[in-house]
Amino acid sequence: MRGRFYGITDLGKVRKKNEDAYIINPFTGLFAIADGLGGRKAGDFASNYALEVLDTELQNLLHVEKSPKDALRRAFINTSMAVFQRTSSSLDLKGAMTTLTALLLKNSKWYIAHVGDTRAYLVRGKHLYLLTEDDTKAQLLVRQGALKPDEALNHPSRNVLVRALGSRPIVKPHMYEGFLAKGDRFLLASDGLYSYFDYKELLNYITTYEPKPLLEKLRKEANDRGGEDNLTAVAVEIIDVPPYSTLLAKFQNFTLRRLV
Repeated sequence: MRGRFYGITDLGKVRKKNEDAYIINPFTGLFAIADGLGGRKAGDFASNYALEVLDTELQNLLHVEKSPKDALRRAFINTSMAVFQRTSSSLDLKGAMTTLTALLLKNSKWYIAHVGDTRAYLVRGKHLYLLTEDDTKAQLLVRQGALKPDEALNHPSRNVLVRALGSRPIVKPHMYEGFLAKGDRFLLASDGLYSYFDYKELLNYITTYEPKPLLEKLRKEANDRGGEDNLTAVAVEIIDVPPYSTLLAKFQNFTLRRLV
C-alpha cells in the first residue's frame, strides 16, 4: 500500500486560541483530528492530549490485539478514559472536552473510530461519501424520524454536540471499516473547514488536487469566506493497493452514504 498525505491546522480569523489539533503517524497508519469544544476551559488541552494518548495507546495495542479494528476501538476507549480522568481531576481543566475522528489504514483496509462532529469524507471514483455520523442534536432528530439525513447537515442544531470525550468516564466510538481502493482520497475535517463548502465544491477540490495543495487551497478559501472558527484537516490519497482490495471496495460502495 502506497499513498500521499498532509495535515494542517489554522487559527482562523476570529478566534484567539486554536482548540483544534491533528496527528499523523505513517508508521502505524494513524491519521486523526480533534476539535476542543469552544467556550470550554482548556479545549486546546483536551484535543492535543486526546491525540497524544490515542497515538501511544494504538502503537502498543497493535502488537497485542488480533485485529486493527479491535486495537483502534480499545485505544479510543482508553483515550476517552484518560481525557476524563485528567480533565476531571484539575480545576483548570474541568469541563474540557473534545471531538475525535481517527482513521487507521492497515492491511489494505480502512478503519474509523469517531465521536463528535469532526468528519471523515471519502472520494472514490466520481463520488463523495460521508463516512461518519455527527453526534449532534440534529442527528438525534434524524434517528427519531423528525428530520431527513440531508436536512440534518444544515440544521440550526447541527453543531450542538451530544457526545464528546471528557463528558463521561467512558465514551464508546462509532466504528466504521472497509477495503481500500486504488485512487481513494480521504479528508478528515473539523467543522471550521467543512462548513464553508458544499458537497460539489468538496468533491471538485478533492479530485483536482493532491493532499498538500488541496488543504492549502481549502484553508485559504475557508478564511476568505469568514474564518470564524479554527480549522483542521488531514488529507490522504491512496496511490496503490493490491487488486483484490480495489475489487472488494467496489462492492462496499452500495453501503456507503453518498453525498454527490
